[in-house]
Amino acid sequence: MGSFTDRTLDKEPRGAAAHGDGAVTAADAGLEPPGDPAPSVAHGARYKAKVDAVFPAWRRDLAEHRDCFLGVSLENDMFTRPRLFGILEWISRRFPRCTVLIGDSIHRITLESAKDLPAQAALDEALRLGRAFVQHEGHVFDAFREATKFSFVTCSEIQTAPAYAAHHAQLRALFHRNEVFRTSVESFGRNYHAKHSSHLSEAQSQHRIRRSADYFLEEFAIFACLKDQGIPVMVYPGSFSTLSEIADGRHPDAPRQLRDLTVVSLHLRGR
Repeated sequence: MGSFTDRTLDKEPRGAAAHGDGAVTAADAGLEPPGDPAPSVAHGARYKAKVDAVFPAWRRDLAEHRDCFLGVSLENDMFTRPRLFGILEWISRRFPRCTVLIGDSIHRITLESAKDLPAQAALDEALRLGRAFVQHEGHVFDAFREATKFSFVTCSEIQTAPAYAAHHAQLRALFHRNEVFRTSVESFGRNYHAKHSSHLSEAQSQHRIRRSADYFLEEFAIFACLKDQGIPVMVYPGSFSTLSEIADGRHPDAPRQLRDLTVVSLHLRGR
């Protein structure tokens, strides 16, 4: 990770095979599941991951890449242990190295908005949740150490870097001057809150949409920093509509790092 402080699992990978898209099975190119996970970890493997979409589509062949980063959203059902196992199994079959981005500091925005926590209390709790995730789920990553070298970095660490401030300022400026980009960012938040917060008043809804926009702009600036570090592929179990649009070339004034990023959206299915 270059200039960022990261924590790496101890053992080097033996090398992962890079395959095309599709569901993960033990028969993929003759590969059996990597390593020999502890029974308590393997018991949770009830999901398998497959590619839902890649942006831009012409970068769909991931075989040329050896590095990716996995974005981890805190307090998100997609990162409960059985699903996490399925995500890591998919990654281990394609990438020898993976940086795990823990979304700690940006989660404060969710805690402030959804749980009405004061700013400092929200930040403290978000950082605590990030530490707890690594502590409680670290052995799940370790189960795949034979195939993939996982390292951990937090959003809070990246946000102290000068490059982050520059990327964030560029994105904020784009958000304020470019109606197409602003509409895209706000629409993503509006659609989310329409599904999950329909009980809110109009004023409360608008406040959450604004805070969601703040969240996305911070998050995108963090992703740009990771691309600066030479990580070309982002993996996430879900969709990023605006980020996908950027990677697809629909926002040409967005930071180059985001335009050059390959975004892989995974779908998890019960076994």
